Amino acid sequence: MRILFLTNKPPFPPRDGSSLATAQMITNLHSLGHQIHVFYLNTSKHTSHRKDIPTNLKNISFTPVSINTKVRYLPALLSLFLSGIPYTVSRFINRESRKKLHILLQENTFDIIQVEGLSMAPYFTLLYSSPETRIVFRPHNAEYVIWQKMAEKEKNLISKIYFHLLANQIRRYEKKTAGMFGVILPISHNDSNLFRSWNPRATILTVPFGVDIPSPVTYPEKPCSPTLLFLGALDWLPNIKGLVWFLANVWPAITKKIPGIKIRIAGRNPDKKLIRLIRKIKDREGKASGIEFLGEIGSTEKFFFSGTVFVVPLLAGGGIRIKILEAMARKCAVVSTSIGAAGIPVHNRNDILIADHPDEFAKAVEKLIKDPVFYRKITGNALLLLQKDFDKRRITKNLEKLYRSL
Repeated sequence: MRILFLTNKPPFPPRDGSSLATAQMITNLHSLGHQIHVFYLNTSKHTSHRKDIPTNLKNISFTPVSINTKVRYLPALLSLFLSGIPYTVSRFINRESRKKLHILLQENTFDIIQVEGLSMAPYFTLLYSSPETRIVFRPHNAEYVIWQKMAEKEKNLISKIYFHLLANQIRRYEKKTAGMFGVILPISHNDSNLFRSWNPRATILTVPFGVDIPSPVTYPEKPCSPTLLFLGALDWLPNIKGLVWFLANVWPAITKKIPGIKIRIAGRNPDKKLIRLIRKIKDREGKASGIEFLGEIGSTEKFFFSGTVFVVPLLAGGGIRIKILEAMARKCAVVSTSIGAAGIPVHNRNDILIADHPDEFAKAVEKLIKDPVFYRKITGNALLLLQKDFDKRRITKNLEKLYRSL
């Protein structure tokens, strides 16, 4: 089959959850012999070049379009009242991008056109093609839920009001978008239920991120000294707020319970507020702070093998945390908030530890560090969960079967 992907950022190199999910689907379908074409936006935040494409994917066709998606505050505010399209979506479309997609569709025919994420939904009106072409929507999360949760947690009154208004606007647009597509591929069962309620007539298949589980002999020994890990794009507001909450409210309790413990923080484009907080803790505690900031990393596999416990202090979000699955695949125990683990069929104290209060979070980390039998139980059950629900090959085969049935 000839498959066209529309995405609001380069899938290669995959630098965050959404690009990881897109890159994996492209790679898996390509490995089954399908012809793949990718139409993507090159932004100042996410830019890719030909050299970033893996060697085994060089025969995939790419159409990049440069676009300025820098946030402008006045248009962002006015769009709440003057536009039906949220600013979080409208900034990903312009005249040049529409023109390039129009030309691409005139010169090529596709069996499947897959729209990756809500940001690319405005391009739907351009997606005329032959009657045999099927147009598919793959939401990576329920966007409005993220902003709704941020509004609930926000303390600044002006920001709180803005987030509430934006969440409501996104919900209306998201529901309208769901009604436009006949096939929807959410990334979690929670999101599938939501989109099914918005569009009962649509064909809906949950297509989660799949993982490869390394052979047992490839697992290196965990570090002798207890080490926590945090990984996430540090220019994404929910990650920033979650990590600030953790460092300010949870980390001090952990260091009291477990002297000498360390935390390794990895992520690109760290926010200034976060840098100031880390610097403040380091100035106060010196080497005893235990905080190591790595910035953007190359290999997540080596990163997860370098730690004992992976922490996910997320206070707002949707879809699924791909990084949780990656940590589990590397036998790294996970402590997460309820929101951070949402969308993954986990069970507290069986394959993960869930904690929403600072003291509970600190106690969960302490339990894993000090009880090796319990630690092995959690990581072992997490691997069983991955084998059952997140096998990459089975997920891809199910998707291919759906494509062929359309």
